[in-house]
Amino acid sequence: MPSLNTLAAQPFDEDSTFADVVHFVHINVIEPHPMRPDVSPYGGRVSESRYSTVLQPTTYDGRVEVARGINALLEGDQLLLVDELSPGSSVDVVWCTYGTAPNSAFLIRQDGIVEVVQLWLNTSAMEQSIRELIE
Repeated sequence: MPSLNTLAAQPFDEDSTFADVVHFVHINVIEPHPMRPDVSPYGGRVSESRYSTVLQPTTYDGRVEVARGINALLEGDQLLLVDELSPGSSVDVVWCTYGTAPNSAFLIRQDGIVEVVQLWLNTSAMEQSIRELIE
């Protein structure tokens, strides 16, 4: 979140920030590295990391609770949504539709066309892509 907070607050031009000219929308999906004993969706085994602070939510309400903690880290005008988690299902609609990567980023134009896809967020490259699209 720190790099996205920085990008959102960064001046786009003399009158506006990046958050003024684009919508920053985050989607909380499946946990890539849940705490033990839960397994990672990437490989089906325990894969804890320094970011492993929660168990894998098994209900939508559980995912919303995790999202509250994430939302507290967002600064400025950014939106956090929670991917669907149907009872008895492990299908994450957005995660499955846009790609099963834990830190991907998309630049989507107002007409719905996906302009840029990053499998792993690179804020410098995204900044450049936003400038190229808008300027």
